[in-house]
Amino acid sequence: MDPEAPNVLHNISRRAHWSRANEKGVFPGVASPLNWSIWGEIGERAVRRGAFDLGLLDARELALPESVDDWGWSIFYGRPSANVDTWRVLYERGLGGMGQGAATQRQVFGDAPAVSVRAGAGSSAAGTDSAEARQQAIAERRPAAIATSPARLRATRAEAIAWWRAATRAVDEGSAEAAMRCFREGLELFERADCDHIVVSLLSTEAVTALSTAAAAAGQPDAANALMIGYPGMEEFETAVAVWDLSRGRLSLEAFLGEHGFHGAREGEIASRSWREDPAPVRALAARYAKLPEADDPRARESRAVRERGRLEAALRAATPASDRDALDRVLSLAATCLPMREAGRATLTIALDGMRAAARMLARGFVRAGILAGEDDVFLATRSELLDPPADLRARVESRRALVETYERFELPESWQGMPGKLEPARRSESPDSANGVVVGDRIDGLGASAGIHEGVARVVLDPSDPALEFEAGDVLVAPATDPSWAPLFLVAGAVVIDTGSNISHAAVVAREMGIPAVVAAREASLRLRSGQRLRVDGKAGTVEVVADPATDARASGP
Repeated sequence: MDPEAPNVLHNISRRAHWSRANEKGVFPGVASPLNWSIWGEIGERAVRRGAFDLGLLDARELALPESVDDWGWSIFYGRPSANVDTWRVLYERGLGGMGQGAATQRQVFGDAPAVSVRAGAGSSAAGTDSAEARQQAIAERRPAAIATSPARLRATRAEAIAWWRAATRAVDEGSAEAAMRCFREGLELFERADCDHIVVSLLSTEAVTALSTAAAAAGQPDAANALMIGYPGMEEFETAVAVWDLSRGRLSLEAFLGEHGFHGAREGEIASRSWREDPAPVRALAARYAKLPEADDPRARESRAVRERGRLEAALRAATPASDRDALDRVLSLAATCLPMREAGRATLTIALDGMRAAARMLARGFVRAGILAGEDDVFLATRSELLDPPADLRARVESRRALVETYERFELPESWQGMPGKLEPARRSESPDSANGVVVGDRIDGLGASAGIHEGVARVVLDPSDPALEFEAGDVLVAPATDPSWAPLFLVAGAVVIDTGSNISHAAVVAREMGIPAVVAAREASLRLRSGQRLRVDGKAGTVEVVADPATDARASGP
């Protein structure tokens, strides 16, 4: 990384454009040093290897760049962030044109600043010598990547869940040696899965852009989002189905945890706790599901989504000129293959991370007994190399990083920026009708419409889906800063979702479409400005959220 980087949680950028639009879902706050030491460099290698497999990078570009400005992502003040310039280069190369690259950038990063990409920008080397050579590399490698990466990722997903069950059991029953072995195996599994996940993700974003373009060309632009739903076996649907069966007594809690226990709040952060460790949130979800009518069975929703997608695909093919239908069919096939596997890839990374989480906690207990660490949670302030080979001064390093993390948590970063980000004062949450940043009846918040439909319901601002005191009833509007896959079962209960951050292919957008509920994402500071109890009108096509009633102000107005 950059030699001027002062610590493991911060780097220096001089020119690149950065975005947190999607990273907030996986990394909502300051990452722990152990977490970033797993995701950071391993993730960058996966990006480069996956792009190489698709012909988007050549062999010279596989090496990790010296400058942070040429990485696919980096970290600033503890916040992992995506390099918009680097990803835009990959989109341009893969899609073969500046216009399509810009369209894909908007799909992925929302309204992150549009960038003018120079030839070779975002790359650590000059790269392939000509556009013709690039297209030849893509033509040679892409078919093999499409044929092998999704299938390999599916096999890795199956391998991961079996490994995770055995590894967590071995850690619980075994020794420090077993924990060390588990941690190393988890790292290897994580990196192997991440490479195929990148391939599938790049192909998914390409398919989404192509579907949107095809729908617009056929005069049906509103059908684009609906064409991305209804793929049987989606990871989030499987979890929702399992919670449903748990709520009906058709599945035991033990069996549920054996399949889905790797999930949990902030599941992309190794320092958090998974459902395997604390199943209380699962019991609460099952209790909410138990109140729902049988018609809300997620399997019924999935069947409706499959039928609707089939209808829309037929309508789109009929509206597409015959000469373009073969190309459309290839895009539809690519979406059907890659969009479900994109979610399976995320789950595979989460599975590997939870196995490493179990190993890290076991190793921490031994470190505390040996006096290497003062407390068990201190293990998450170490890096992966320090965990595997503890240096003599690890305790001092941990204390220094603790102070650093506490400092970083005192401020926020913008959602997008160029070069180095500015530090923002944490926004104050609207707690009363008199809050300066709050919204009142008649006010509107604008965002990005990610799942069509209109719903009126009571706002529930949720910061932690595992909160045992969480009040959430069927039909309520879920308002949150960001979501990750552990939130998906709550979407079945919600009537609509409003998310501060995200884009058209962010987690909340994908799951809301699958569940068939309206969604507005990139609704800046909605979770800060809205209050639980307000009645909202959410328009998932227009991307608007309107306050239509507020019991707090009504009560005050009618008071003595």
